[in-house]
Amino acid sequence: MLKKYGGWLGFERGIIVFKSILTEAKAAKGIYRKAAILLRGIGTRRIFKDGNHRTAQALTETFLEMNNMQMKIQDSKEIIKFIKGILHHDIDEIEEWLKHGTTKRSNESFS
Repeated sequence: MLKKYGGWLGFERGIIVFKSILTEAKAAKGIYRKAAILLRGIGTRRIFKDGNHRTAQALTETFLEMNNMQMKIQDSKEIIKFIKGILHHDIDEIEEWLKHGTTKRSNESFS
């Protein structure tokens, strides 16, 4: 992501945090639930010095594609807008947003 978009190279918290997120995702039931954990974890836990939101987006999209699924929202700007506010959403809401493009709590559409 840094080669494509630029930014600061290197880890802030490191690979141990990434492994923790992967362990949590592996233990979850359902593809969209696992994707929600990946999206929130990578987007908020500051693994890298820069590019955490873009990496979260790319990783989540790739994970879903590998499992023959996709995010409901396809517009990159709308995805980043949601990811930047992801701390305001719990895993259930993120899972719902990935599936349907809205969250039940606010019924807010991000497309």
